[in-house]
Amino acid sequence: MAKISSLSMSARVTIDLHNLNSEGTEGNQQQTRMVHIIDQNGHRKLVNAISGDMFKHILVEHLVPLLKEAQQPLSPGASVHDADRINALNPAFVDFCEEEQEFVDNGKRVKRKALESEIMTKMVVDCSLTDMAGALVTRGRAVGRKSVVEFGWVVGIPEDSDGQPLTVTEQYFHVKYAPEGRGTAAGGETVSGRQAIFHRPASSGVYALICSADLYRIGLNDITRRYVIDGEARRKRAVALIQALAATLLKPAGAQRNTQNPHIVDCKGVVATSSTSLPAPTVSPLHDDYREEIGRAAGVLNQVKANSIQVRTFESLSGGVKVLAELCEGLELPN
Repeated sequence: MAKISSLSMSARVTIDLHNLNSEGTEGNQQQTRMVHIIDQNGHRKLVNAISGDMFKHILVEHLVPLLKEAQQPLSPGASVHDADRINALNPAFVDFCEEEQEFVDNGKRVKRKALESEIMTKMVVDCSLTDMAGALVTRGRAVGRKSVVEFGWVVGIPEDSDGQPLTVTEQYFHVKYAPEGRGTAAGGETVSGRQAIFHRPASSGVYALICSADLYRIGLNDITRRYVIDGEARRKRAVALIQALAATLLKPAGAQRNTQNPHIVDCKGVVATSSTSLPAPTVSPLHDDYREEIGRAAGVLNQVKANSIQVRTFESLSGGVKVLAELCEGLELPN
């Protein structure tokens, strides 16, 4: 298999009866997340959406155990899914950033504080999750590790070619038993006092998903532009990341799953890969012809650098997972 420098996925995912990402609560009514978009015909539409933050969170939830299975190092915070990753529960790293240490400069031992590039190296080497999912260190100075993987908003497609709605949201009435102590404030021993009444949204529809991953950056110190881990460790981390992306499609583990586990009905789209510095192309599935456009963009890029872009389409969820699984077989990264 050719080396993969970057990877992108553009897909339409049909998700029914979910509440993966809400705005908050007003009184006893939970508010769903809605966004304005401009559709392919230039018209403004209001649709349900799931934030890219939520899908990044879902991917990380799957990625942590996969990295453990691959025996890649995790910081104490990352291993317990702390969002601060290498910064959390890690006094040794804090001391490395803030206190003077012994370093070798030009063959001589000197005592000084770590340089930003040395902090970046420690972030990448000591924590595989920080390497790929990113983190910001603010211990005396700001050193940011940008995420290798990026998600856009997962946006509901407003309507089909006949003008029929493709994404809808409804509010549903719920009653939850309130234990003793909460009932008095709501009405004592009346029926309404013993039960908490609330309204919760459920959204169903076809959603546009875009994701890109710069696999070449795994293990790369962004300051020195040098790889600081060996090739086999980079490959294992890349495989775990691709597997986590497949798991994200199979089980989007967001909010409200205890009673509103999403129904994943369908998934079809395109996975594009690039073996050079040219990016794997992405076109939003908000446009009906996104797969054709990605194919045409790949053709143009392949004229610039021959055989640099590969495009694989899939027509089902199992097909998308199969494409990602095949990319893991014999995966090679650029040096």
